[in-house]
Amino acid sequence: MIIEKGPRFNSKILLFGEYTLMSGSMALSMPFPKFYGQLLFETNSQKEKSKHYSTAYLVDYIAYLKKNSFKDILDLEEFDFDINNGLYFDCNIPISYGLGSSGAIVASIYNAYSKDRVQSDLKLLKSTFSRMESYYHGKSSGLDPLVSYLNKPILILTNGEIETTELPAFQGNVFLVDTEFTGETQPLVTWYLQQYEQPDYRNSIQKLMIPKVNESIEKMMNGQISHHSDIIKSVSIYTYNNFTKMIPENIKDLWRNGLDTDDYYLKLCGSGGGGMMLGFTNNIDKVTHTFSSFKIHIL
Repeated sequence: MIIEKGPRFNSKILLFGEYTLMSGSMALSMPFPKFYGQLLFETNSQKEKSKHYSTAYLVDYIAYLKKNSFKDILDLEEFDFDINNGLYFDCNIPISYGLGSSGAIVASIYNAYSKDRVQSDLKLLKSTFSRMESYYHGKSSGLDPLVSYLNKPILILTNGEIETTELPAFQGNVFLVDTEFTGETQPLVTWYLQQYEQPDYRNSIQKLMIPKVNESIEKMMNGQISHHSDIIKSVSIYTYNNFTKMIPENIKDLWRNGLDTDDYYLKLCGSGGGGMMLGFTNNIDKVTHTFSSFKIHIL
């Protein structure tokens, strides 16, 4: 018998702001309900309970929460009791794919075990989620769990203010390309932070990349952006030239092809290294043909 511990929490898509969010840029993220996760109980009084594969992850995670002083925020005794009595996390979000699988589990656990569940204080929620999700990535902005928890698009401004928002219509199609490789977030985040300590790299991010990201978000929110926008192309070019480590080898030629033909533009979806890549186009039929050997998800 399956019992729900809480509702489903959706995956997310970070439209703009990967990496640069950690360096002060704006960010725009949205829920993606095609993939989701949910805390469930599997009860069976007739025979010994079979352990779900996620049980070991929950055991390790609660050890982290206990060690890092979350007992004032979360009811860890109830969480521990539930783990020992059949709790598991059922999830169809591909892990290490840039779609926020860890964000969904953090949102689920907070929803189920928070002692004083916060809804309106977005900064406090984001701060709490940042600490909770750091277990998975070493450093987390807290944005992914926030999007999953509220199930709304989230806009982060340059002054750090956080808003729920609605996305205007986009002229063209936004799509995801499955690279068929996983990408581990923590090593890539560590690499970026190490590079950012170098003055030349930091100046490039601050003076070139962050303005492009901010302009992309501002134009998208004002309904002034389309698939062929020069600003999206400039983000794609900068990423291709400066985040090579985050682009899987099997996608690099296709990334370059989009820049050469202007049929589509690719960018990272999350930390990259594998998983999904995000694309913008006005000719989804041509994209489907070009990426015929890949699985495509149209938003």
